[in-house]
Amino acid sequence: MKNQGYDDSREMDAPYDIYPENDTWAWERASPKTSLTTDLHQSDPAPAWLLNIIESAHWVSFPIGFYIASYLFNHANEIASAGNWSGSTNQVFFLMLGLLNQVFGGGMAVLMHVYEGWMIAPFKNVLALPEVPTRTQIDAIRIKNYNNAWLRAASYQMLMTFQSLGLSLFTMGVFGEKPWTEVLVLGTALIALLGPKEPRLELKRKVDGEDRPVLPLSISLALVLAANVFLQLLACIKLFYPIFAGSGMAPALALVACILPSTLQGAGGGIEGYFAESSFKQWQHLGAFLILLSGFILLGGTFHQMVTVGPTPDVALPSFLEFLNSW
Repeated sequence: MKNQGYDDSREMDAPYDIYPENDTWAWERASPKTSLTTDLHQSDPAPAWLLNIIESAHWVSFPIGFYIASYLFNHANEIASAGNWSGSTNQVFFLMLGLLNQVFGGGMAVLMHVYEGWMIAPFKNVLALPEVPTRTQIDAIRIKNYNNAWLRAASYQMLMTFQSLGLSLFTMGVFGEKPWTEVLVLGTALIALLGPKEPRLELKRKVDGEDRPVLPLSISLALVLAANVFLQLLACIKLFYPIFAGSGMAPALALVACILPSTLQGAGGGIEGYFAESSFKQWQHLGAFLILLSGFILLGGTFHQMVTVGPTPDVALPSFLEFLNSW
């Protein structure tokens, strides 16, 4: 029986409507969501020019990623012989494949942001609606008022699935096709795609006296992601340390330089997911993504450094990291 006072004809039969309504061009933006202006009392929280910069920064990451992948492809022989890595072009292929997985995964976040009108804002979960919702309950989940919590959770899950797989492929590229790296890649894919979606992390950040949920991931995927982040940082040290140390950099600085690109990428994503999407400030969103983008650019510069420096067979890893040579 249809709920009195609620006409669902427009909501259920509007396949050609878009958000924002009546905005033809990509740079035209919706008015700030009522959850930003009314609930959080933000003044001018989402100016169109700022949202346009945020969107542009996200799209720029794709050609940058594709360029780095093409650089790996075009310089596979030089990269395979650089440092004291003793790699192969097949290993460079896995480096490239890992990078492309991470680039593709970014598309999951872009889809979510497009749906949201590129506005981070408080969210409501459509799954919590009763079977016969009231008009007030329907209004609460309209995209012009709140973002969609379930879409956010699904996007995060897919984004981190591809990030985890990309990291595992990078690790395989550095250490080669060995039983443990093959288990890592296969296990990452199986757990991310077939693993339990519950229990969830249920992390919260207190903002203005309110506990706000952050990082909506399954615990199984979060553990896989954490393991891959750790192993990929070790892979970066094994791959890049002889390059930086061989170019005259002090050992401590060389270690920092090895992990800086990945650290910046992770920090940017973490700041966006933990801080920006709990305080709902667009400036934090932009700053977080620029940090992530700087790590991406530094990664490309590091591969260029490998080609420039070339082989450094006499440069060894620090003694406390020599165990990586046996992996």
